[in-house]
Amino acid sequence: MRSSFALGILASALALTASAFDCKKAQVAGHTYDLSPLSREITLESNATTPPTLTSTRYVLNPCAPLKAEPDSVPEIDRCPNGAWACRLVTNFKKDEKPRITEVNAVAGKSSKDEPVLEAKTSGSDKPSEFHWIMKGAEVEKTVWSTDIKFVCNKSAKDQDLPTVVGFKDGVLSLEWAVPAACALGGGGDEKPPSDGDKEKKPVESSGGGFFSTMFSLFVVISALYLVLGVMYNYLIVRATGLDLIPNRAFWREFPYLCSDFTQHVWGMVNGRRRGGYSVV
Repeated sequence: MRSSFALGILASALALTASAFDCKKAQVAGHTYDLSPLSREITLESNATTPPTLTSTRYVLNPCAPLKAEPDSVPEIDRCPNGAWACRLVTNFKKDEKPRITEVNAVAGKSSKDEPVLEAKTSGSDKPSEFHWIMKGAEVEKTVWSTDIKFVCNKSAKDQDLPTVVGFKDGVLSLEWAVPAACALGGGGDEKPPSDGDKEKKPVESSGGGFFSTMFSLFVVISALYLVLGVMYNYLIVRATGLDLIPNRAFWREFPYLCSDFTQHVWGMVNGRRRGGYSVV
């Protein structure tokens, strides 16, 4: 029981530091796209008459993150798999009978390690006006399902517009999504690349930001590992409970006083130098 508890804490801390697909800074053919306005779960549904029943096919997807876990009220067998970014659900309706889900499976994503691949089908130095969002899903009857979203740059559309289902064939869900978010940042791709003079003005700012960002990330990772490993040690080895789980609790309790003493000491040295090094007799 204790081991499971400690491992759960460690897994949660490491999950925070794992790399994830950044929808706000998606990279395609060397250009950056902000797909974050599309970060939401959407549902696409179509109905077909299948006498004596009605068959409904739903696709639930989020292009920026895995789907949220469904509530416990939904039977586990009828839920989308954990880690899915796109899910296909087929429901059968028959008069005077309760709806019955006949198919449910991941069309994109099947574990927490999966991330989409962004690919431009065209070549050249210009910003692509369209690109593909591709991700593999579950394997069904020896066929690996996948989702292929064709993003098209359309500044006159709205990011709230829904994608169009092109089809589902041989396990591949094909969608087309024309939205402003599919346009590269900085314009429609007709601006000139930065000159050498512009490049010379930016290295200090970009490298400085990257250095401090890296150091901050490293500090967060080390702090998380220190806390998690310290709690695990106190819980499993020392058998501590409550606040005693905090590693080096006595030191952290005295830390504010140590900082206060250090500040007073430095302030006293500064004031001493300002008096010129002599005292009045």
